[in-house]
Amino acid sequence: MTLFRRGRVLRGRLSRRARLITLGVVGAVLVTGGAVEAVARHRAADRLADRMEERLHTGLDVGFGPTPVMLQLARGSFPRVEVSGEGATFRRFSGVDLHAELADVVRTGDGLSVAGTQVSAELTGTDLAGAVATMTEGALNISAVTTDQETGELVVHAGPAGRISVGFRPVLEQEGIRFERTAVRIGERVVPEALAGQLLGDAPQEVDLSGLPLDLEPERLDVTADGLRMELAGGSTTVKA
Repeated sequence: MTLFRRGRVLRGRLSRRARLITLGVVGAVLVTGGAVEAVARHRAADRLADRMEERLHTGLDVGFGPTPVMLQLARGSFPRVEVSGEGATFRRFSGVDLHAELADVVRTGDGLSVAGTQVSAELTGTDLAGAVATMTEGALNISAVTTDQETGELVVHAGPAGRISVGFRPVLEQEGIRFERTAVRIGERVVPEALAGQLLGDAPQEVDLSGLPLDLEPERLDVTADGLRMELAGGSTTVKA
């Protein structure tokens, strides 16, 4: 092998070694940076969740979208924050599953400012029965609550073997939900309204939703196959730390 060929082989080996070293360094930087980002994302999520969990009485998952949290922290602003949780307490309702999206969350001197909020909240199954029992202050010995999507009603089953059924149509108002009582039946027989009023008394049939956090206001209420789903929205507001 000539001296020239030996030099070329040596340079090739050195070049490959240099590339391997460079790739190793880049890989280490990426791994380290990824670990730092993961830690920062976890800590930021925990801090924000702590501020909200006390009010909702449940654990929350917080996400910050695809933008690196390190960059968002450096800017002091979060373009989009997603919050989700199960089994939250929401006024008279317990067991609420919710998903919220907060837009343009910015750190301020005494807390956070939020440009806007969208929330979807669902209540289903046995938790719905518990909510109706609370709403009626125990006036009904509830065994189950079902839904009728065609009529948009909740059907409360009560009494022995659940033979008494009471229909409630939820109506969304500016600051709450009014539950209008519809037909009351014992088996297949419809109970006259005067007698139904005597049986059920003057149990409260409204849920106040005024003064919610983040200036949230109800926008839509749907009776689903499993229960109730409500959409709420809030405008620009400030949350104190």
